[in-house]
Amino acid sequence: MNLLVTGAMGHVGYEIARQAAARGIRVVATHAGTFRAADAEALGPGVTWVAGDLSDPAAVEAIAARHAIDACIHAAAVSNEAYAKPEPLKAIAANVGGTANMLDAARRHGWRRFVLVSTGSVFQRDVDPVRPILEDHPPSPINIYGTTKRAAEMLTTMYRATFGLSAATVRISWVFGPPLITDSPTRGPIPSFLGRALRGEAIREGGADFAASFTYVADVAEGLIEAARAPALNHDIYHLGSGVNFTAGEVAAAVRKSVPGAVIELGPGTLPWTTYTSPRGPLAGERFKQDTGYTVRHSLDAAVAAYAAWMRSAPRG
Repeated sequence: MNLLVTGAMGHVGYEIARQAAARGIRVVATHAGTFRAADAEALGPGVTWVAGDLSDPAAVEAIAARHAIDACIHAAAVSNEAYAKPEPLKAIAANVGGTANMLDAARRHGWRRFVLVSTGSVFQRDVDPVRPILEDHPPSPINIYGTTKRAAEMLTTMYRATFGLSAATVRISWVFGPPLITDSPTRGPIPSFLGRALRGEAIREGGADFAASFTYVADVAEGLIEAARAPALNHDIYHLGSGVNFTAGEVAAAVRKSVPGAVIELGPGTLPWTTYTSPRGPLAGERFKQDTGYTVRHSLDAAVAAYAAWMRSAPRG
């Protein structure tokens, strides 16, 4: 299989490209803006790197014409509200226009599969953190990021229905894991707690009432590759995750297991983790397992432990 991975210098896109190359899948990896030469070289000769602005139809056509593509995992996007709100037109061009250009390339060049990577942020009015959100639940985006991703989902469904393209949306949520080291509230408490604990900092703050369906990046990438490889995708929308929300207290407990002696004391509230997104129920449903055979492999404790091991070995850590 020749797999096109867009946004391959991003958090999820890079892990998709890394895992696919390790499986012996030939990868065409697109990037825009930042290019980390050492990270690209680390994936080996099985990955061909291509620069291009996917909101430009000519750039997309050049990529599609130059490379024999069998399947595409479209992960490129303005990735959260913190980036989308200051430049809404850029977010619209990337998340909506870029997806339209990719879908039409898939149609015209006869790609076997198109997988759009979307987000739980399309459910911004579903603020009950306990009630699971199934795939057929009506989306309710409010902000720029959620709205542009929902528009991309609708385009994917339209191309599937109108042109018979084997295209589907896979929603993911609160992804964490290597190579991300950050305290940004857009990324949730796991990288923040873990990084600070490993530096020996005591954590005393609010946020104990926050809960989210955190998903380890390795599981996300593996699942998306399975979606690209599946014999058939019988639905236009899928949810990839554990199906449950983990509380900030459970996150703190997992970090303490991985970093003995870590001090994490949490007061009430959901901030700062809900600065850019509202609370919501966990993404849930059986469609993904039924059509791909895949379920997430890491428990919260196992994922945090793996992440801690990577942080300890990271050069900048």
